[in-house]
Amino acid sequence: MSKAKVNSNDNPMYDPSGSKLNIYDPERHISLDDAKKLISSESTTNSYLTNGVLRLEDAVSSGDIITLDTGKDLYVDRLALGRLFHQNNENPTGMSFQRYNTDGHTNPLDTVGPYEIRHLQTKDENEDIIFNMTDAEVPSSWSENDATVVMSKYAYVPKGEEETKKLEEIIGNNHENSVQHIWTRVANYISNSGEEFGYFSSSKDKEIFRDELLWLMANRNAAFNSPVQFNAGLYSEYGIEGNGNTKYWRNPKTEDVEEITEGGNIRPQNHACFIAGPQDDLKSIEQHAVHEIDIFESGSGVGQDLGVLRAEGESLSCGGESSGPLSFWKGYDVWAGTIKSGGKSRRAARMTTMRQGHPDIMKFIRSKVGEERKTLALIRAGYKGGMDGEATTSVDYQNTNISIRLDDYFFEQLDSGGDIKLKNVKDGEVVEEVSADRMLKEISFGIWRVGDPGVQFEDTIQNMHTVKNAGRINSSNPCSEYMSINDTACNLASLNLLRFTDKKGNFDVDGFQHAAEVIAVGQNILNQSSGYPIRSVAQISPELNNIGLGYANIGAVLMRKGVPYDSEEGRQFTASITALLTGTAYQVSANLAENIGTFEHFEFNKNPMMDVIAKHKKSLDDIVWDFVPENIKEAVYSSWDVAETKGSNTGFRNSQVSVLAPTGTIAYMMGCETTGGEPYIAFSIKKDLAGGGSLNLDANREIPTGLRNLGYNDEEIVRISEHIADNGATLGSEDLKPEHHKVFETALGNENGDGSMPFLGHVKMLGAMQPFISGAISKTNNFPEQTTVKDIYDGLIQSHAYGLKAVAAFRSNSKLSYALSFGEDKNLNQPVWGEKVDLPTRRQAYEWEFKIGETPVHLLASEYPDTGLPGQIALLAYDGGTTLNSALKIAGIQASKSLKTGTPLEKILDSWKGHTMEPHGLVFDNEYVKQATSIFDAAQKILRLEYLGDTSVAQEPEKVDLDNLRGEESGSFRYLERKNVNEWEIDDVLEDSETGGFVKGKNKKGKKQKKKTTATGVTCNCGNLMEQTGPGCFECKAPNCGEKIGGCGG
Repeated sequence: MSKAKVNSNDNPMYDPSGSKLNIYDPERHISLDDAKKLISSESTTNSYLTNGVLRLEDAVSSGDIITLDTGKDLYVDRLALGRLFHQNNENPTGMSFQRYNTDGHTNPLDTVGPYEIRHLQTKDENEDIIFNMTDAEVPSSWSENDATVVMSKYAYVPKGEEETKKLEEIIGNNHENSVQHIWTRVANYISNSGEEFGYFSSSKDKEIFRDELLWLMANRNAAFNSPVQFNAGLYSEYGIEGNGNTKYWRNPKTEDVEEITEGGNIRPQNHACFIAGPQDDLKSIEQHAVHEIDIFESGSGVGQDLGVLRAEGESLSCGGESSGPLSFWKGYDVWAGTIKSGGKSRRAARMTTMRQGHPDIMKFIRSKVGEERKTLALIRAGYKGGMDGEATTSVDYQNTNISIRLDDYFFEQLDSGGDIKLKNVKDGEVVEEVSADRMLKEISFGIWRVGDPGVQFEDTIQNMHTVKNAGRINSSNPCSEYMSINDTACNLASLNLLRFTDKKGNFDVDGFQHAAEVIAVGQNILNQSSGYPIRSVAQISPELNNIGLGYANIGAVLMRKGVPYDSEEGRQFTASITALLTGTAYQVSANLAENIGTFEHFEFNKNPMMDVIAKHKKSLDDIVWDFVPENIKEAVYSSWDVAETKGSNTGFRNSQVSVLAPTGTIAYMMGCETTGGEPYIAFSIKKDLAGGGSLNLDANREIPTGLRNLGYNDEEIVRISEHIADNGATLGSEDLKPEHHKVFETALGNENGDGSMPFLGHVKMLGAMQPFISGAISKTNNFPEQTTVKDIYDGLIQSHAYGLKAVAAFRSNSKLSYALSFGEDKNLNQPVWGEKVDLPTRRQAYEWEFKIGETPVHLLASEYPDTGLPGQIALLAYDGGTTLNSALKIAGIQASKSLKTGTPLEKILDSWKGHTMEPHGLVFDNEYVKQATSIFDAAQKILRLEYLGDTSVAQEPEKVDLDNLRGEESGSFRYLERKNVNEWEIDDVLEDSETGGFVKGKNKKGKKQKKKTTATGVTCNCGNLMEQTGPGCFECKAPNCGEKIGGCGG
């Protein structure tokens, strides 16, 4: 780190201590000369910057803006420039509200329906109780899963006698036992805070806002992110100050950051998403560890750019070499694993990103695969697996999601077969070049193997950055939906789309826009009222005032409408709803700016922000409106017209307004069947809970409604629903019309991948959503276990082409500690030589009948289902006499015992080879084996040919049709082809046709391996039924057609 001199006065107006930089930051700092050029160039189209250069010079001269002298140039903080040009609203009026869902007389909590008392409990696999509440009060309409998750995560249980007494005095119970307690404290906290900070025109407006907010939450139309449910209102409702951890709060009236030491609930932490990161300085690296601990303590997650740190082996200014960013990442990850987020049983969450050109990028890409491989070894050694098992918690990086930042240049190099230069962090020296193709294959293999890394698309992110003049966006929150500059946070909230959709699938536009307004205003209030664990975040984040309004349950809405998620109609409808969400939110933001004031950095960033608004609006013309109801189209265009016009005149209150969050836990609060922007993952799946326990998630409530809207009668609906319940997919249903199978596709399909969705189907949907989202989209693209590395490789290329900001993907059953599964216990213990492995009681077997001389012989082989090889052999010779049959029986028993204890088939057959005894000679009734020295010799030839593909035993080897041998049908040829493929070694997988997908499949003798197909009822354009030949891939086998649809690879 080069030494720099800071020139400042004691109390600089535009460089407050909360965000003061003492070392050079390449992202935040801009040279004084470049700052003047930027202001001068933008002042021609931005009147806020008129005479801006003179104002900057005066601020520097007076010491109100600090300069940093590096010895080469003078620098100023970009954020100081934003504060310099900000104009406060001198006459704020607050907002007015009208009643929409409430009448002013009925308690909003009474509109939900009857409540009931339940005994809620979760247990671990040993039947030990993890959560137990005997007096939980929830609406009677709630499912047991929803009630259990909400009350176990969000209902406050006091700590100590003093807190208990406070709750007993206020709610008459020694703990929050009713979901009404949670809704009430959240609604009261937000409305009271809004009144404190001038958000309402009158007390009546406050009352209306509070009732409407409470109604939306109680009726499951909306929910705020988990930290709000954890923390909001504990002090204002119950007087519970919380622990003594320091919080920092930016007072909106004085604009000073105040230190709150009396208790963490006084100014509670309400933000789920943080972005912060160390500089390339040891003190900064140490301080960042403390910052992360403070963030986790109140139930939030954090993202960081690890690529800012010098690579392993780079020189240090004090001598010696850097240990590299991965070494510090280990330490950060350990703290995340140690701290239960928010003091609850939620796992702390982290995101770490790195750009493509960092010298340690390949180590970073491979890091999670190596650690997961250790987990497998530990499980096989007998250590407990699962999310909280020793095998998982004792390896590195298990609490961190990772993403690689790839720019447009990367994909240009990929297309041309070029390389990516890896450069030192400090001096920019090129130290290595890596093939772009190899880098993307390594990323794809990591996703295929363990679900990491994800990919973030650098240029798309920066091109849609509303406050470019404040510096680059370098990372994201753990789920990748929130992307902003460092030292910022975002509070999230989601609207439940299904609650705005009637039974016929018609969408309530007015109700949706009203809800978006109420929730967006609530998020703005939360930004002003919240405490933050880091002083710099408390200073900067409220200045940008980012909010993350989103939605959930789009998958359920589309199924209710009878529209496939992976369809043009599904995508266009979703695009229109997403555009309506963000257009309405920006309209609300412009209204707030007019009535309260703009966000601190709008004036300096007006040009880039209005440019982004224009890009959003222009994308409306790409929607195919033929698929969208007219009232939605009119509301969308109206919202964006108002947002653009008013925003240009009065500014915006928020630098960002929307994201699509994963809505994991709050989905239970809203009763969602599908989370965020996801389709149904599967119709029945098991979810493991952080902290122990699991839930069986049966997502099928919208199947009957969707079928009814597609025209099916009650009896047909019952039969189809029962078929889906039994099979996990519509495959084989005689009642469902071929054109409707796609409506009921899920991400994973059933256990066999039937009814699954291709990666491209997910990507296209993301491409429809992204143009209308301020931030990004958290969506894990789940697909079946049969997905190949090439499927993922192609999907990443398509993700860039479709304009995504980020993409994450997960292959079913690929990660040992994943929370979702079909519930089967996978045997991860390797068989030990000599350990007996029995065949299933019901198994597949094959029988041959032949003659040696005049003696008829029966050869029967029972097969293992996973290898297709024999596990039991029986021989019987008719007319062979007692002695011969006894010998055959004993030989069969001995061979079967050996096979079941791991003896290879080849070794057993070698012992029979050339065995001489009567009968012998010519072999009849076998197409290929014509001579044998005994029954044993004939049997070993037949088995060797049929299961091992050894054509040398045939009379005429060149005439053997391998496709018609038993090994092709049983799968033994496939097993033998692949038994030496190590699925943890990238080169093995890339060269394997089945898992890698980059090369064509060959069986043992060079014949092309056939894929099993399953008819799904998808109809081809030619009118014939198509067959499913891969995850989401359908082919027409009709003569002269060959049409393919879905993710068929190319």
